[in-house]
Amino acid sequence: MYTYVLESDFSYDFLRWIRKCEEKNIPYNFYKKKKLKYSQQQIEEFQNEIIKDKDSAFAYFFTMEFPYKIYLMQQLILDNKDFKYAFLFAQNVPGCNIKKIQKLIIDSKKIKYICKLACFVKGVDLKKIEPLILKSKKAQYAHMWMKYIKNYNMNKFKKIILDSKKPRYLFALAKQTYDLKEICLIEDLIIQCKSCFYIRLFAEKIKLANIDKLEQAILATNDFSEIKKFAQYVKKSRLHNCLYLI
Repeated sequence: MYTYVLESDFSYDFLRWIRKCEEKNIPYNFYKKKKLKYSQQQIEEFQNEIIKDKDSAFAYFFTMEFPYKIYLMQQLILDNKDFKYAFLFAQNVPGCNIKKIQKLIIDSKKIKYICKLACFVKGVDLKKIEPLILKSKKAQYAHMWMKYIKNYNMNKFKKIILDSKKPRYLFALAKQTYDLKEICLIEDLIIQCKSCFYIRLFAEKIKLANIDKLEQAILATNDFSEIKKFAQYVKKSRLHNCLYLI
């Protein structure tokens, strides 16, 4: 099954594609279970129509279904400066021009797709993209970089995560460090966020966590349901030993 159909950026276009194939009586291969039969004339006419309409989405879906004159479909997407479908093209179409697509996406200044290009497409210039991720100061993309890119300087990205004070990314950072001072700092920031879920998760999953401190933070919420969850899942806590009393 295509991986993009559930993404909001592409799902509407994919539905358009299905309807278009049905209108033209051209079979589409959603699950890729069997090789489809179609005439070359059908495909050429369809491709020419896509080029005439300058439809980037159809150019991409066409290439995925019918790998015919791929360079024409890539050029249409490049001419349209459509960074979304340029990314999908680079990710899923073997033999496409990665350098041209990379330039288009970087020039778009859309940090979401710049980061996705670096993380999910082989052959891109990471040295060009890394400074853009750092400059954005977006914890979401710093976290993505740290998760998917190998051989990078972790210290460059830590400050973005710490400054964000977002528990999801703080917790992810804590899982990647064994420095007790850093663990303590992240722990304090998560407590300050007052996210019961991440306080509990931190206590449960981080080996160097201060269980007593996190336990006190949960007790301070006076939220009976969260206190009970903490007692249930954090087996090292004193509350766990008193679970039958809660």
